Amino acid sequence: MAYNRKQIMTLAWAWARQDLWSMRLPASHLRRLFAVNLKAAWAEAKASALAAPAKSPSRPVAQIEAEICALENRDGLRHPDFERLAALNLELRAARIAA
Repeated sequence: MAYNRKQIMTLAWAWARQDLWSMRLPASHLRRLFAVNLKAAWAEAKASALAAPAKSPSRPVAQIEAEICALENRDGLRHPDFERLAALNLELRAARIAA
């Protein structure tokens, strides 16, 4: 996994300057604020890399639509079924965008 280090450093500096201004601290605190914000920027970059959706859908659109149709045509839905339906709708939207 390759990270854009320039973007991470820029984000950390922007956050540090923002914190310095918003907390009305003297410039001597910038170094400490930068260290804290650099860790936060790396954590955000890693989290967004893990949460990034796959580039290509794992299943064809027709298969996802069939599963949605089967769920919607049931007599009764429980909470896990609604969660599965929401996940399938997201997957369908991603598959249509990728197609």
